[in-house]
Amino acid sequence: MKKIRQVSVVILSFVLLLTSLTFSGCFKDDKKTSSYEIECTFEDNVLTGKEKVCFYNDTENSFTELKFNLFANAFRKDAKYSPVSAQHQSQCYPNGVSYGGMEIKGVTRNGEALEFSISGEDCNILTVSLNDEIFPDESVTVIIDFVTTLANVVHRTGYNDNTVNLANFYPVLCGIEDGAFYECVYYANGDPFFSECADYNVKFTANEKYTVAGAGSIVSKTQNGSMITYEYDLPFARSYTLVLSEKFEMLTDSSLGIDINYYYYEDDTPKDSLDYAVKSMSLFSETFGDYPYQTYSVVQTEFVQGGMEFSGLVMISDNLESKAYGEVIVHETAHQWWQTAVGNNEIKYGFLDEGLAEYSVVLFYEKYPEYGYTRSQLIKSSETTYKMYCSVYDKLFGETNTIMLRSLDQFTSEYEYVNIAYVKPCIMYDSLRTTLGDDKFFGALKKYYSEYSLEVATPYDLVGVFEKYGTDTNGYFESFFNGKVII
Repeated sequence: MKKIRQVSVVILSFVLLLTSLTFSGCFKDDKKTSSYEIECTFEDNVLTGKEKVCFYNDTENSFTELKFNLFANAFRKDAKYSPVSAQHQSQCYPNGVSYGGMEIKGVTRNGEALEFSISGEDCNILTVSLNDEIFPDESVTVIIDFVTTLANVVHRTGYNDNTVNLANFYPVLCGIEDGAFYECVYYANGDPFFSECADYNVKFTANEKYTVAGAGSIVSKTQNGSMITYEYDLPFARSYTLVLSEKFEMLTDSSLGIDINYYYYEDDTPKDSLDYAVKSMSLFSETFGDYPYQTYSVVQTEFVQGGMEFSGLVMISDNLESKAYGEVIVHETAHQWWQTAVGNNEIKYGFLDEGLAEYSVVLFYEKYPEYGYTRSQLIKSSETTYKMYCSVYDKLFGETNTIMLRSLDQFTSEYEYVNIAYVKPCIMYDSLRTTLGDDKFFGALKKYYSEYSLEVATPYDLVGVFEKYGTDTNGYFESFFNGKVII
C-alpha cells in the first residue's frame, strides 16, 4: 500500500520538490496450490456467497482443522480492532459511522455438515474441524456459505458514492508459518495480511448498471434479466479483489503482450495514467523478472490511503493530487513483484515488500528522467525525511525506535510506520546498491524474485540470497534491521 495522506504528505512533498516485452504469464506451472471456487451475488450492498476451497497441504505437518481469516468482521459494530485509525475517521465515514461484517451460514464436506467456530482476538477467525487428519501432500475440500454486509466506508471493503470496493470479502485461508495457521488481526496501520498463493475461479453476479473491474482473465459474461454474471480465472494469487462503479470508463494497452486495463471516472489525462502503468510494468519485468499474470488492472476508486495492491489489480485513490497520482501507480505496480509474487507476512515484516516497492519507484524515475526527478534527489529527500522523523521523535519521546524487525502492533503511529517501512529501507537499498554495484545488486534481486516467487519470504531469505550471490551483506542488513545504523 502507498501511504499518501496527512503524515505521508510530508514525505511526498520532499520527493516532489527536490522495449516492448512479451510476457510469459504464470510461471512455476507445476507448483501445486490450494484453490478457491467462489460464487457470489451482490445486491443492496450485501454479498451472498458460496466458496469451494480445496486446501493442499504443502507443509511437513498434518492438520485436523482449517483456519480462515474473516477480514470483513473488522467492520462490525463491536470490533475490538478498527481498521480505521482515529485520524482517518471523518474521511472514512463521510456519511457517519457505518458497520458491516461477515456471517458464516454453514460449512460442509462431501455433503455433510462440519463443526465450525468463530474465534480469534476479534471474532476474526473461522475454524473448521475436519474430523480426520490431512497429511503432507494431501488435499481436503470444504464448502463455505457466507454473507458479507458492506459498511458505507472509504476503505478496502465498503461502498461509497462512486465505487464499491470488494477486497477481503470472502473467508480466506490463513497463511502458514512454522507449520501452523497464522491468524491476522486487522490493525489500522500498514497492511495486516498474510496468505499463500492459490488458484481462483470467481463467478460474480451484479446489476447491469455496474461496470465491474475484476482481477484476472474474464472466462465468460452472461446476462440474466438485469443481472450479469462475470466469470474470472486468476491462478497463483494471494487474494481476489473486485471494484464496481456506475461511472467507470476504461482504457486498455496490450503492447506488452498482456492486457493492462485502467478504470477511472475522474481523470483529465487517463492516457498519461495508463502510461505510468505500462512503463512501470515494462521496467520491472525487465529488471526483476516476468510479471506473473496475463492481465493487470489499475482502478481509480475511493480509498483512504494513496493506493492498495492486490493480485492482478490495484486501487488508486481518487483523492490524490495529480502530481502524486502517477507515483502511486508505479508503487502499487511494483507490489505485483514484491508482495503478490514474492509474498511475506505483512504483519511481522511490512518493510520487506514496502521497502522494495518504494525503491522500485526510485528506479522508475531514474529510468524515465523526463518526469523531472533524479535518483540522487529522491534518495536525498528520503534521508531528509527520515532525519526529520528521528528529530521529531527524539524531541517528543526522548528517543527514536528505528528497529525495522517489529510487527504492526508495535508501531505507535502511521508516521512512525511510514518512516520505518518505506523511507528507511529505501535508503538501505540505495546504499547497498552503491556499495555492491549495479551488476551484483540487480543480479541478487532477480535471484530473490526467481527463488521466492509464489512463495513466502522472510527478511533473512533476502539476506541469504545476497549472501549466495557472493556478497557478505549479513552485517549490513542487521545494522538496519536492528536499528544500529546511523543515517
